[in-house]
Formats: sequence, C-alpha cells, structure tokens
Amino acid sequence: MFGRKAEKKIPGYKIERQVAEGGMATVYLAQQESLARPVALKILKQTGNPAFSKRFLSEGRIVASLRHQNVVTIHDIGIFKDQHYISMEYVEGGDLSKAIQQGFKPNQALEIIRQLAGCLSYVHKEGVVHRDIKPANILFRTEGVPLLTDFGIAKQMNTDIKLTVEGTALGSPQYLSPEQGQGQKVDGRSDIYSLGIVLYEMLTGKPPFNGNTAIETAMMHVRDPLPPLKRSLSRYIPLLERMTAKTTAERFRNCAALEKAVDELLNTENAGPSTVTVRKRRTAVKQPVGQKGRGKPPKPAAKSAPCLLYT
Repeated sequence: MFGRKAEKKIPGYKIERQVAEGGMATVYLAQQESLARPVALKILKQTGNPAFSKRFLSEGRIVASLRHQNVVTIHDIGIFKDQHYISMEYVEGGDLSKAIQQGFKPNQALEIIRQLAGCLSYVHKEGVVHRDIKPANILFRTEGVPLLTDFGIAKQMNTDIKLTVEGTALGSPQYLSPEQGQGQKVDGRSDIYSLGIVLYEMLTGKPPFNGNTAIETAMMHVRDPLPPLKRSLSRYIPLLERMTAKTTAERFRNCAALEKAVDELLNTENAGPSTVTVRKRRTAVKQPVGQKGRGKPPKPAAKSAPCLLYT
C-alpha cells in the first residue's frame, strides 16, 4: 500500500508517495519546493470533526515550540482547502519497532532510554506530557540518534485546554499508564511508566501486557505485575519496577531523576561489579549488580534497517 503515487496537493510541496498511515493522519514523502529538501508531510484524514482537527493542529504547535536534539523538527503547519497538514523532518534511520525485531543488547537499550529520559525532562519542563510513548513513536536519524515524534495526544500542563473528552483514555493500550487507563489526570510520571514498558520490550522482545481487547490490556497495566525477566536480566529489575510502579508516587519523581539512575546503571555496566542505589517503595536500598551469573556487559547492536513511521 505504501509507496503509491499520492493524489493530495499542498501548495509549496511536491508530494511523491505515501510512506505511512495511521488512524489520525497519512504521511507522505514530499519535496519542499522553496528549499529543495525532502520532508515528511503529515495530512489529517478527518477534518469534519472540530475536536479531531484541534488535536492535529495542536500537535504541530506543541512540537514546533520544542527545541531539542531528540525531538523531531517541525518545518511548517497549515490548512489548504480543508486539508490540515504538518511538514516535518524526513527521517530515514528507522523506528524502534523495527529495531526491537532485530534485538538489543541491554546497554544499548539503556543508552536509548537515557537519551529519551533527557528529552522528556526538557519536554516536561516546557509544560508538555507526551502521553503516547511507544516504539512506533521513537524514530532514528541515520547516525542512530533517537527522536521523539507524534505529539498528537500530548497534554499541555500549563493550560486549561482539553483536547479529549474528560474521563477517556487516549494512547496505545500496550504502553498505557494505569492512570491513563482509568481516565485520570496525568503528569510527566505517566510518560516515565510508558518508557518503562518500552524498556521492558527492548530487553525481552515483547511488551509485558497483551490482552484480547484494548480494555483488557489497559486493565492489566492497572492490576498485574510485570512478567518476570530471565536471570541474566535481573540487574535491571529495580529500575523497571520503579519506572512502572502502579502509583505515580512510587515512580521516579521526574525524568531528570530517571536519567541519573540510568547513567549510574550504565556506569556499572562499564566498570564491572559494584552496587547502585535503587529506591523501591520510597525506601533506599543497595541493589547488587554485576555479580556472577548476572550476565556479561553487552556489545553494541547494529542499527535498525531503514523505515518510516510518523503516525
């Protein structure tokens, strides 16, 4: 389906082909004629719904206001003949979903989580909660730099603007925080939970919860513990448990604290046997790492194959 000739027309852009499609929008590879550069042109599917349209335009404005090396760059946003569009950075390095299929070494997974934690720390300080952290929304530049994209359901914490119906849960069920699944108020710690689920999938190759329906999957996040890791990955359990605690009070207080904890764990990967301080249920304890039988330090994995997914 992807790669077919596009019929859409947006002034200033020469649309070449469709490269991705989601429930909210379709993405095309296009040439921005004024600058002769390739861009990803995201065009809204349903413009008849004012709330849906508002969400789409909000995404462009939110991301355009963010300036960080790990956030996808927005070039332009506009409306032409009832077609809402966002012109953004064209990324060729693949997405995390594809990379997970190829497999990760634990230290490579931690390095990606460290960079994304730093990115989310900045995003949260700017008053934005992403609310849809998942592998398909994490892209890579060709040099391997991870990029956060698709802020379509992001919440601006410092405004009263509501882009969703009160009491509803938006996001992807396999990565939904417990508070999202119950339609409760969210803050940056919801993104920490979802990032923890992504880390679990990077380490094991599959997400921890997968029910028969979206509602069943969401409720598994609310009530079920994480499935156990194999013994060679046991050193990562304290980090995962704190990231994915069922209550926000038991998680890292913010992404800066998460980034620091991941840094410390990465340092032990490089330095060999040592101990790191891990807090569980608000109590600081010493967690042994690097002991015999816990696995050798991993080698870097190869980059993912080229892929495009922006929706």
